[in-house]
Amino acid sequence: MIIPEFLHESDCIGITASSCGILDKKKKYIDSINNIKKQGFTIKETENVYTNGMVSGSSLQRAKQFMDLIEDNQVKAIAIASGGDFLFDMLPFLDYEKIKNNPKWIIGSSDPTSLLFTITTNLNIQTIYSPCNMSGFNGQMHPSLYSFFDILKGKKVKQIQYDYCEKVSFSDSFDLRNEWTIINGPVDCTGTLIGGCIECLKDVIGTRFDHTKEFISQFDHMIWYFDVFNMSAESLYLTLTQFKNAGWFTNCNAILIGKVAFESSFVGLSYQQAIAQAIQDIPVIYRFDIGHVKPSFTMINGAKAHVVYNQKGYIKIED
Repeated sequence: MIIPEFLHESDCIGITASSCGILDKKKKYIDSINNIKKQGFTIKETENVYTNGMVSGSSLQRAKQFMDLIEDNQVKAIAIASGGDFLFDMLPFLDYEKIKNNPKWIIGSSDPTSLLFTITTNLNIQTIYSPCNMSGFNGQMHPSLYSFFDILKGKKVKQIQYDYCEKVSFSDSFDLRNEWTIINGPVDCTGTLIGGCIECLKDVIGTRFDHTKEFISQFDHMIWYFDVFNMSAESLYLTLTQFKNAGWFTNCNAILIGKVAFESSFVGLSYQQAIAQAIQDIPVIYRFDIGHVKPSFTMINGAKAHVVYNQKGYIKIED
């Protein structure tokens, strides 16, 4: 695996809108920028960051602005400004040879999964799955954000299950007791991390960007993680089954599934039932601390990690 250089004080983070722009979230975005600067970093933004609409520009325009940051020697990491729905259509317009020759930390979550997953599984470059918004919660920096910055600086961080979480995604109110659910037995294992937003990952299967089986064949054991946004319980069951039948879960030691941001079911199927029916031979932690429901752990695609859950769980990224 290619591990990009970790950041030092005064290093520059490039920010671009490879999906949608910041829309009506300008205040949160500015707060996020200020928090990044407080960590000692400088910022370089592309033109599309402050746009509105479903996408920040055409697929070709978004690809060009991303590649501009890749080729900028002053930029040491690239953060994707926001989520969205249509980043996948940018992928054919990227110069993958230039990305491979200029490895940098690519950071994002939700829709940017398409970009992170493709870079890691096609080019063997580690990428960071972490919330795009670093503004904090209710005006305060949460420990999960400090963990992200420590990891970006190259520190070894043990991320421990948080006591409380949001009841509803985007509420910024941590007043629900945070409980993980074990399916198929206890979890205490190591493996190479890979995953992202499941709604985006399902679009990769069978495309020319799907080198997933070749990627996982390099490693003895994998740990998959899935951020579920608004997929119904029935669709989650079918998607997990699709991944299994596509060979994505070969050599898988554990599967980590976050809290579902917006739940739904057409036949009364629970998410726990959907997972248990689809995955019967691999330990699963459901309601793990990743995804749209905060707080969220920082995950590094392509890095080896140790995951444990008994009475209280944690994940430690080891390389």
